[in-house]
Parts: sequence; C-alpha cells; structure tokens
Amino acid sequence: MKNKSYSLRKRLLIWISFPVLLACLLTVLLAFVFSWHEIEEVYDAQLVHSAKTLLQMTEHEIGQGGNVTIALGPENANLQHRYEKKMAFRIWHRDHLVTQSANSAEFGDFHAPPGFSDQMINEKPWRFFVFVDAEKDIRVETSERYAIRYELIGQLVTSLVIPIVLFVPVIFIIVYVGTRYALKPLLRLSVLVDHRHSDDLKPIAMNGIPSEIAPLTSAMNRLFIRIEDSFRREREFTDHAAHELRTPLAAMKTQTQVLMRQFQGDESAAEGFNNLHETIERASHMVEQLLSLARLQNETASFEHLDLSECLRQEIHEFSLLAKDKSISLVSEIADSVFVLGQSETLPLLLGNIIGNAIKYTPGGGCVKITLSVDGVMAISDAGPGLSDDEKKHVFGRFVRVDKTGKTGSGLGLSIAEWVANLHGTHIILTDNVPNGLVATVPWKTI
Repeated sequence: MKNKSYSLRKRLLIWISFPVLLACLLTVLLAFVFSWHEIEEVYDAQLVHSAKTLLQMTEHEIGQGGNVTIALGPENANLQHRYEKKMAFRIWHRDHLVTQSANSAEFGDFHAPPGFSDQMINEKPWRFFVFVDAEKDIRVETSERYAIRYELIGQLVTSLVIPIVLFVPVIFIIVYVGTRYALKPLLRLSVLVDHRHSDDLKPIAMNGIPSEIAPLTSAMNRLFIRIEDSFRREREFTDHAAHELRTPLAAMKTQTQVLMRQFQGDESAAEGFNNLHETIERASHMVEQLLSLARLQNETASFEHLDLSECLRQEIHEFSLLAKDKSISLVSEIADSVFVLGQSETLPLLLGNIIGNAIKYTPGGGCVKITLSVDGVMAISDAGPGLSDDEKKHVFGRFVRVDKTGKTGSGLGLSIAEWVANLHGTHIILTDNVPNGLVATVPWKTI
C-alpha cells in the first residue's frame, strides 16, 4: 500500500490556525463569563444603591405617621431615557404602597421576597432587590429587566467578536504568505535538484540555506559524493575491463582467421570457425562500445559551434562502403549550414550508432534515408523489421537487444546514442516507418 504524500504548508497552516481559532474561542468564552459576572455585580450594586437612596429620600416623610402617599408628579421629557421603561421601584409603609414608578404598575399585587431574586413579570425576566427596614416598617423595592444586562453583555462580546472576525482572516492570509515565503528555500532546493543533469553531482551550495534544512542539504551533498565515487569506480572498472579484453580478443580473432584458412576444405570445421569468428566479432564490438561508453562518461569536453550538416555527411561517407557491401542505397536530403552547439568528440557516436543500426537491420537491396531540415530536425529511416511500441520504451537501456534477426550487437549502441542526445539537450524519437522499418528522429536546437 502506497503512503499518501502530504503538504507541509497545509500542515503548518493547520497547526497554526487551530491554536489561533481555539484561543479566539476561549477569549470570547472567558470574556463572556467574566463580563457577565462583573455586570451582575455592578447592576446589583446599582439596585442596592438605588434602594438606599430612595429610603433616605422618603423615610423622613414616612416617619411623620399615617398612611402617607408621595405623588411623583409629571415626568420631565428632557430626562427620559430608553432604559427607563426597563427599570422600576416601589416603596411600602405598613403594607401601604407609598409611591412607585410608572413602570412598576404592571407588577400589580406581586411582592418579591427580601434581598435579591429573579422573577418573571409578563413573561419577561426581572432582577429584584427588596430592602426591609423592620424598625420603621418600610419596604423599598428596586428592579430592572434582564434585557439591560443582556444588551450590555452582547455589546461587550460583539466588540470582541467583530475584531476577531475581521482580523483572523487577515492573520490567516499573513500566515499563509509567511509560510509560503518561509518554504521558498525548500522549493528552490527541490527545483535545483530536479533540474540537475543526471551526471551533475556537484555539492549544493550552502549559502542562504535555512538552518532547518541545512542537515538535509548536507546529507544530500554527502550522498552526491558517494554516488560520484560509485560512478567513478564503475567507469574505471568498465574502462579497465574493456582495455584488458581488447588484446586477448584481437589475438583470438587473428588465430581464428589463421585456422579458417588452414581448414578451408573442411566444411564442418569451417562452419565452426565461422561461428567462432562471429562470436569474437560480437565480443569485440561490445568491448569497443564499452570503451566508447566509458570514454563518454569520463570526458568533460566543451561545447562549440558545429556544422551538423557536415558532420552528418562525413558519417554517411564512413558508412557508404558498408552499405555498398550489403547492396543498400543511402539516400540523403541534408540542408546546408545547420549549426548546433555540440561536442565534436561525442556527436559522431550518436550519428554513427543510429546510421549503423539502420544499415545493419535493413535487408539487402533496401534503402536507408537520412534527412536534415533547416530547422534542425534529423530523421534516419530504415526498412528493417521495426520495433513494437513496448520495445521502443526499453530499447535505450544498456545491454538491451530486442531484435530477433540474429544480427550481432552489444545492446549498447542506442544507449550511447541516447546518452549523447541528452548531453546535447535533445532526445531520440522512435516511430514506425511505412510500410516497414523504423524512423529515428532527433530534433536539434539550431543556432
């Protein structure tokens, strides 16, 4: 089961956003609890203060005896406030209602108990405070609707929620931009490694690398060193092995040719020597290809302006004798002065391998066509057996041979050709030729 990849930026945003939202929620909740407690204290204290004030203002008149009634008179319109309808008071002396506010008339015969209490009047919650002066038999009642407290607590909480609603998205945007900016060095490192050529194993520069990813960069540099060392040992082994094989193979080839001349009249011996000679030829060809591959991987040749048209004509001339021996006609349509940026040491390996393969797999009497357009598109077509779509995907691998014609080969030719093509910033495209055969197309970047 494959592990799903995840976004580091998304995880950072989640880990940052969750505490911020939780902190905002807890802030609003704590603000509501503490504000409600303080508002209760303040408004209850106001009820007590109002009761004391009313008692001090009226106890002298009540104390004169009798059932005293205090008329409040008409209200001053300039002193009205919208909260007045939500506040009330009543004063009794010996169970006689001495005076009351206009808003308390709806209370009727209701009597709240002494002290603080919460009551429902006309389906509306009220907060009552009743003070009883037992000595003078005076009862003072102050009250207010809870709507006043609700409105205040709502305004306080709203004053917290609105900034949170406005600023939290801004915070998230800043955090998103900040994390994106902070992760840019990691993205640059990823792009830098991704765009490197396969043989570019130079250490990554540590300048400007954040300390958090410096260990990763150092580990990658150490890995590059180990890979480079491994490649170097592989190339050295290939080079040394190919050189060591060259001499005994040349001796075997010479000895086989001598034996073939000695046993010309013996058909059974001649057939065996011919098979041996072909095997030695195949081994010699493989050694030469290995030497070319080792030389190609070890060389650091510089790029220069090359006339691809002239290089292609030279390779056609080199293979003209081989084509003539097989009765194959080489047809070329090459545009003049097509210049590319390339390596004079490696470019012939690419051209030679493709043309050589085309001639090798084209049957006698066939035709190999070589074209080069003015915009740098080179195409070499043969009349051989061709390749299936699946074989086209794997034919560039080392030591891969997919033909069943019995032709000698090492399976390195196309691998070397593709290596050189990649070195020059291009690639080889294999398509079917009509009615049969294969077309190898290489699009060059002209200059």
